[in-house]
Amino acid sequence: MKLVKWIIAIVVVLIAAPFVFLYLFQDRLLYPGAAAVDAFGDLTITRPDLTLHGWVLHPDADDALVVFGGNGMSLSGFASRLGQCSDRAIYLLPYRGYEGQAGAPRERDLIGDGMALVDEVAKKHTNVAIVGISLGSGIATEVAAQKHPQQLLLVTPYDSITNVGSEAFGIPLGWLVRDHYDAAAAAARLGSLPVYVLQAINDQVISSARTEALVRSLPRPPVRWDRVQAGHNSILRTDEFCRALRF
Repeated sequence: MKLVKWIIAIVVVLIAAPFVFLYLFQDRLLYPGAAAVDAFGDLTITRPDLTLHGWVLHPDADDALVVFGGNGMSLSGFASRLGQCSDRAIYLLPYRGYEGQAGAPRERDLIGDGMALVDEVAKKHTNVAIVGISLGSGIATEVAAQKHPQQLLLVTPYDSITNVGSEAFGIPLGWLVRDHYDAAAAAARLGSLPVYVLQAINDQVISSARTEALVRSLPRPPVRWDRVQAGHNSILRTDEFCRALRF
């Protein structure tokens, strides 16, 4: 009888271990952070609880791009690539806890920071487009649904981080994760906003099923949906990505 109890206990531990691990380390997995390459520039956004800093490329341009990066992307490290691809004013505001930024990342705060940034950019530029890359595509979609920019570019987008995680780990995570990034629900509220989708054919992180589910949620088909022969990270080095920034 004692042996049976030990076997049951071991089975329970083995079943529970992956869930405990994911619960305890979900923030580290979702928000690994990124190191800064340069000191902060002149961009400052004041929020109720802290002040955020970032960079602006080509600040005197008439049109603007607001870029929300991937979960491990250093915006300062990627700035030169963005600046070469587009001559618009490019606004780069690292997430809380990234690149020396104050605070810690949480879905609600990152979306609120993004909306504050778009409000500030709209004061200086008539035409504002939003770009969301990987994790940032979920933030960008929610911000666009509330702030109605002129255009939205989604690079390697997904329908929800919950679905991405459930697919990756092979277990349902909806009840476990704190930050869901339900991009599909936000996409359904975009109305007639022109959306451009850039998908990596060989994406090792976000499967085609997740991108296709996001696209199905749009009120109307994207104005362009380019499928690029690239991986999740390598797509950012392609000519197609560079051209997309000129949409």
